[in-house]
Amino acid sequence: MLFESIFVAPGEASLPRSVVDSPRLAHYVAEMGSRVGDRAWIAEASDGTLIGAVWMRCLPADDPGYGFVDADTPELGMAVVEESRGAGIGTALLVTALASVSRLSLSVDSRNPAMGLYERHGFVMVGGDAANPTMLYRSSC
Repeated sequence: MLFESIFVAPGEASLPRSVVDSPRLAHYVAEMGSRVGDRAWIAEASDGTLIGAVWMRCLPADDPGYGFVDADTPELGMAVVEESRGAGIGTALLVTALASVSRLSLSVDSRNPAMGLYERHGFVMVGGDAANPTMLYRSSC
């Protein structure tokens, strides 16, 4: 799912699967569940096929992620396989994740249609740039 979470704009060349082995990406999921605050949920089709996932992890300031805000704010990763997009799976995964935290950050390519999903659920730009904003969600409760 980490590979599926990487946005590639239409017409751009796909990345090799080995990109997920780079330390800059692998630290999002390596040994998921072993750190305080790690959380993850998966979505499966009726036949058990994995079709989506959402995960969050706090990363340290000396090894930040792309959507780093601070060491106490978990960063979100999310993916839905291409053939299952548009069916509400991403929304369900995101709502589940948001219900478990008061703050959550992410980085998103502004060309990614998921950016609208994040904005509809209360994420606002707090850093990065117009092409790759860092966004933050704060619970209203």
